[in-house]
Amino acid sequence: MSEELTNKEAESTALVAEEQIEEPRRAEDYGKWGKCGRVLKAIARPIFRLLFPFRVKGLENVPTDDRPLIVCCNHISMVDPVFLLFAQKRADIYFMGKAELFRSGFLAWFLGKQCGSFPVSRGKGDMGALDCAERLVAERKWMGIFPEGTRSKTGELGRFKSGAALIAAKTQAYVLPVSVTTKDQKVKAFRRVTVSFGAPLSPAELELDGEKPNLRVATRAMTAAVETLMEAAK
Repeated sequence: MSEELTNKEAESTALVAEEQIEEPRRAEDYGKWGKCGRVLKAIARPIFRLLFPFRVKGLENVPTDDRPLIVCCNHISMVDPVFLLFAQKRADIYFMGKAELFRSGFLAWFLGKQCGSFPVSRGKGDMGALDCAERLVAERKWMGIFPEGTRSKTGELGRFKSGAALIAAKTQAYVLPVSVTTKDQKVKAFRRVTVSFGAPLSPAELELDGEKPNLRVATRAMTAAVETLMEAAK
């Protein structure tokens, strides 16, 4: 009898430990650029460009003022955020990243407290992540988002989710459309990549400035802007 109780206690302890490991980290605790991250960014820029040579188009479209801004891009590889960071020197970008990346204590510290990222639980209506995004944009920090929600397996532009439009509506932010393109849409070492910046889309252009913001129209406009950049880069 005592042996059965001991086994049950061990199982219960293991379950509690597992739940603690799987407990999602709060977005509000992250979304910070630290000294370590900024130093690493400066050191890594030339090295990254040697490994992944890229050209930049439309740099004149990148705002130089402090307007609230959401950087909206297609998603074809794990290094897309790095392309967006290194293709312009105007500002740090704070990226929304999938919660699974933050399960490791080291990655959570590195990505979230040194490199400006914060976690979002995909497909769950993560209000904590939305609140964090709104706060960052309200503080005039550039927020980066990949509205497809995941990397494209085919390289084709996938359907945009409405999260970017929702954040833009609540903060009255401009949206900067960006595309990352390469041969066969497969990013590989020493294969040239093109990073294209489009003209910023205002809340009025996105129909987000009224009492009833039209998220559907805004999402379609963002999709069309990124798609146009992708086509022009071919």
